Amino acid sequence: MAVHEPAELLESLWDPAAGRKVWDRLASVNDPVALQALASSDRGRAVLNFLTFSPISLEKVCRRPELLEWLNHADVLNPKAVSQPSWRSDRSDLSFRDLRLWKSQEMLRIAFREITGLAGFAETTRDITAVAERCISEVYATCLEHLAGRTGGPKTGFGVLAMGKFGATELNYSSDIDVVFFYGEDGYLNPRVTYREFFRRLAEKIIQIFSATAEPLFRIDVRLRPEGSHGPLVRSLVSMENYYAGYGETWERMALIKARGVAGDRELLYEFNQRLQPFIFPRTVSVDLLDEIAALKARIEREIVGLEDLHRNVKLGYGGIREIEFIVQTLQLLHGARNAFLQERNNLKTLAALEQLQILPPDEVRLLTDAYIFLRAVEHRLQIQNEQQTHTLPPRREAWIGIARTLGYDQVDAFAQALLAHTSAVRSVFDRLLRSSEEGRKEAKRDLSAFADPENAARALIALQEGPSQVHVSPRTRRLYAKLEPELLSWCTRMADPDAALNRFVRFVDGYGIRGLLFETLLANPKLLELLIRLFDASAIFSDIVIRRPQLIEEVARGTTLRLTLSKQRFLEGLKRNDENLSSLDWVRVYRRSEVVRILLRDILGIASQRELELEMTQLAEAALEYCAWQLEKPNQVTVLALGKFGGRELLYGADLDVVFIGNDFSAGEQLIHAMGAKTAEGRVFPLDARLRPDGEKGVLVSSLAAYRDYFDHRAQFWEAQALSKARALCGPETQALNAAVAEIWSRWSAQRDAKEQIYKMYLRIVKERAKGDEFPHFKTGRGGLIGIEFLVQYLQMKHQVAETNTLNALERLADFLGSGEIEILRTTYSFLRRIESVLRRVSNSAVSQLPSHEDELRHLAVRLGFSDKKDFLHEYASHRSQAEAIIEEHLR
Repeated sequence: MAVHEPAELLESLWDPAAGRKVWDRLASVNDPVALQALASSDRGRAVLNFLTFSPISLEKVCRRPELLEWLNHADVLNPKAVSQPSWRSDRSDLSFRDLRLWKSQEMLRIAFREITGLAGFAETTRDITAVAERCISEVYATCLEHLAGRTGGPKTGFGVLAMGKFGATELNYSSDIDVVFFYGEDGYLNPRVTYREFFRRLAEKIIQIFSATAEPLFRIDVRLRPEGSHGPLVRSLVSMENYYAGYGETWERMALIKARGVAGDRELLYEFNQRLQPFIFPRTVSVDLLDEIAALKARIEREIVGLEDLHRNVKLGYGGIREIEFIVQTLQLLHGARNAFLQERNNLKTLAALEQLQILPPDEVRLLTDAYIFLRAVEHRLQIQNEQQTHTLPPRREAWIGIARTLGYDQVDAFAQALLAHTSAVRSVFDRLLRSSEEGRKEAKRDLSAFADPENAARALIALQEGPSQVHVSPRTRRLYAKLEPELLSWCTRMADPDAALNRFVRFVDGYGIRGLLFETLLANPKLLELLIRLFDASAIFSDIVIRRPQLIEEVARGTTLRLTLSKQRFLEGLKRNDENLSSLDWVRVYRRSEVVRILLRDILGIASQRELELEMTQLAEAALEYCAWQLEKPNQVTVLALGKFGGRELLYGADLDVVFIGNDFSAGEQLIHAMGAKTAEGRVFPLDARLRPDGEKGVLVSSLAAYRDYFDHRAQFWEAQALSKARALCGPETQALNAAVAEIWSRWSAQRDAKEQIYKMYLRIVKERAKGDEFPHFKTGRGGLIGIEFLVQYLQMKHQVAETNTLNALERLADFLGSGEIEILRTTYSFLRRIESVLRRVSNSAVSQLPSHEDELRHLAVRLGFSDKKDFLHEYASHRSQAEAIIEEHLR
């Protein structure tokens, strides 16, 4: 039986439009009876709101439709501990399919209870932790039995320590589970295999099973072990004790506060806790402790968060979760040895103990408790949506509305105010306890006046000299850095945003590996230092790419192509080589990323002109598209028509490619869109936008050439024919025929008597609809902006039958129809505005069509464009726009 859409129920949802899509999706996979029960249930609205908010939960329910009814079951609605699995462990099954399904279902239950208000913070984090413990216990026991069954087992115990939020019984939805593996005593299983080797294999097997991609369990992170990623995966208890006694750092003391045994030999876990207690809670504490912890927090902000999302990262940013944890752990280190009540792993319980012992005032405990619960709730919602490990709110505030509603806020502004109030309260307590300890620290005399935050810059320079807390920096490395620092500061202070450039440089150095080798390289090659600092100033997103993959910058700098504008053929040759022997779809992404970084470096070093950069970016996009077309199941089945900036050979950073597919194989278009746009671990290539096809999004994806002609004969609108001014066929079996058809269609439509009137009306409509309010910042759609110049040029092209896809090239060919002064004004204005667009786009590798609204960002833009200040820039900007608009009005009106 068909189930009618419950209109009243859907209208009552947080987001009715999204809710309808969820209902339709559920209707496609669920039994009508189950849907009717949902619609009539008291919990129907809660279920639909939850599934609308969390796409990953919707996917779970669609994959297993029986879960929809289960969400209304007493097991879900009533508070209880984590359910016992309904299956019996099969110790011969190393796929753990039943465990994975159980974990997925339990996480759905926990998420549903929190989002619908059935569960609070304490229950939620307790239950997630219990699920993780169950998974660890099952996998450990099965792997131990499996491994010992083949080789026999050691006569000593093995322990799994939960660290971080896992140890504190406060796990998030998408947390890594931090663990440390260790064993009792060293010995030999047989003459060839030591206990350490046996337990290493055991630990590796556990990690391997947890990291399997199908129905994943949890990501295991073992970097909190002694010596971090560089240390052995497992150690004996004596080795652990010796390491912490001789080399343990403050951050490791803080980490061990949370350590809790969750699997293995219980006596061994107890012994570990007893032996390490004096290290975790020392009776005497260094006077530098507060300085170390404050510096560690500043380093986290700089290394992991960066200035761009400092106020959006609820975990590591300003007044975030980590600051509360640092406050609590600092007071535990200071007072824990004398007060056993403070030797607690859970943050909220420790805060209560700090109030009872009168170590923190009650009002500060209340502020920190409320903030902790609020921030963790925000963090949970960020992760519930897609079960991804994120702690950062989206850059656009309007995207916060879903989270705001689940927390009881109808408006984003009210939620944002609450967030700011909580983080400001946390930062005030943090500053009182920790920041004050930094006052009076003697620094070397440096001129840091060019930095917006000289204090933070000074800390960053100390970090470069001292290195991360867990890294030993040799005296030679310190001397190399001392020589490098003046040149580093010299370049930073010449940048538009010295603070961001320096912070990104510190992150680059910390992620590079061998600091001394890098400093030596930069001293021997000052041009490389300049290149890095210019990059770190110019683009946040490309800085992150290079910080994650330092070899990229070295490969480009060492290569021979930095000063060359590469052709499409050259790019195709590079793609065909596949130097890294990757799958074709991974390789095209790796190659594209490397080449875009090279083009960016040519840009910021001033090696190439704006037109050269646009041409090269277009050649790269064409080569990538043609390469992907070769990889289709049936190559050469579709012809690709390029339009817009792609057709005009005018691509910039972060561009989509406007295309139309001509042919008879619908699947070829879909496959090409997927090959170019699907996001893998290596990112995307260039996303394809096929909305300029006949009938737009409602039309078929692939049209025959005859159907394409017929569309322009009978149904097309004038603006669609105008768009063909930038159309050119790129590749495919009908390239020549398509180019001829496009030329004929464009020429025929150009002869319409009302062409001028149609183009002018469309121009005014765009100005009115897209540049709402003050159009001055809208350099693309405002009066005298890029669209206006393009429309004027296209009108003159159509009127005088000048076929040319590139705007500036077309302008040069219109010399007989415009005055030389007019052409110069339009050329310089168009180039100036395109340069603004390019500089703004490269920051985040995404489309931008207006000037920044923030004063600092506007000043940064002006400096990056070569102006001494924003006043001079805005004066020239306004002059260009007004002169161009006068010419547009004269010829189009």
